[in-house]
Amino acid sequence: MTQLRTARLSLEPLAPQHAAEMFPLLLDPAIYRYLDYGPPASVEALYDLYMRLQAGRSNDGSEVWLNWLLRLHAGHREAIGYVQATVIPGSHAFIGYVVASTYWNHGYAAEAMTAMLDHLSAAHPVPVIRAVVEIDNARSIALLQRLGFQAVAFGQAGTAGLASSERLYARNATTRGTA
Repeated sequence: MTQLRTARLSLEPLAPQHAAEMFPLLLDPAIYRYLDYGPPASVEALYDLYMRLQAGRSNDGSEVWLNWLLRLHAGHREAIGYVQATVIPGSHAFIGYVVASTYWNHGYAAEAMTAMLDHLSAAHPVPVIRAVVEIDNARSIALLQRLGFQAVAFGQAGTAGLASSERLYARNATTRGTA
């Protein structure tokens, strides 16, 4: 998997050796306000998860898994979160991100997501990119809209199985955002 760079960030392919560094960051309770899962149980559990993700594909090969650790260029070069994409080749991709609350409101999520979306369009082209977000998560909704995503009406393709508190956002893979 390719390392990506932006003006302020390095996006390193996520690897098991990142578990010890990421564990304390992922204990930030603010991260989980709008997620349907909690923090990792231990460094070992996170290591095991990163081992599975490093495979880059689901067991049946139907999904491509792309995960990057976000690291600041300047200062101590600390990890600040991650971005991820699950690609269903020829069909669509689901994207997501987590940034520690200490780094919110600095544009890091937009910078990292833009780099990942550019990489997806070049290396894993699909017709549509999707994201599921909690309807109360105004910060993530604003980011998705800046990236060119639009809310999908309930009842349309891809909305089945969403919780009543979730909303699907999608964009044509060739759309460019303003982030």
